[in-house]
Amino acid sequence: MMSLWDALRMNMMISYQELVRTFLSSLIAALEEEVGYRLFDRDTRKVQLNGNGIHFIDIARRLIQSHDDAVVEIASYATGYKGKIVLAVLPSMAVEWLPQVLAEHHRAHPDIKVELLDTQWDRCLKAILDGRADLALTAGQPSPGTFSSRMLFADEFFLICHRSHPLAQRESVDVAEVAQQAFVGFSQGTSIRQYTDQLMAPHSFNYVLEVRQLTTMMGLIAANYGVSIVTGLTLFQFQHKNIAIVPFRDLSLQRGIYLVTDKERQLSQCASEFYEFLQEKAESFIPRSAR
Repeated sequence: MMSLWDALRMNMMISYQELVRTFLSSLIAALEEEVGYRLFDRDTRKVQLNGNGIHFIDIARRLIQSHDDAVVEIASYATGYKGKIVLAVLPSMAVEWLPQVLAEHHRAHPDIKVELLDTQWDRCLKAILDGRADLALTAGQPSPGTFSSRMLFADEFFLICHRSHPLAQRESVDVAEVAQQAFVGFSQGTSIRQYTDQLMAPHSFNYVLEVRQLTTMMGLIAANYGVSIVTGLTLFQFQHKNIAIVPFRDLSLQRGIYLVTDKERQLSQCASEFYEFLQEKAESFIPRSAR
């Protein structure tokens, strides 16, 4: 009886192996037909991967790993532990306060990548509308019908001039005095230019040159090419042995700094937390004139 059972079990094992072999052969044949070339070298005794098969397996493993990584990233993004935030910002704001805030955020949240899109005021807002940026730091409040905005703090204006200039020795100046000087202004379309145009409205400023970059302005003022008006957030750029920084007297105009989002688009969790982080840091920030 035992011999009969052993023989039956052996036949079952052989039949199962033949079934598996036939099934695998069918799978291999179907796969090779789909990819268009042979993946295995096989004969009656063995089946093994050929060069094409090894290349195919390498690609398949990379695809599986990419899929697994994507699943992990999606899960991490949903929980807010990993992700990417794009912040559109005026170049004049990326000089002193913002870099310190970003460095602190990176230390606290190393898995959150913050990308900066430093561009002009109107392009910051367009990046929000196009979905290329999650948030924007801008000067001036945009249209409340399209954007949600919150004022963070007010940025004041200062005269910069060469240390040998007569106004450099003054404790403070007024706009009328600056209007009499050779004036180096920022180009049309820049945020600062919008405000200096308002300051100049009652006066006739003597424009001798217009520039777009803060570094260019710094070089010109240090060379005594003329005088200019800049904001408190940019003063770090003008810490130069040949440049004097003078506050204005009784100047009511300030540049409001706003944190802006799309009114119709909800922020991701990590972007929402970054929004709150920026607000918190702005509350403790002391503008230059009050230091």
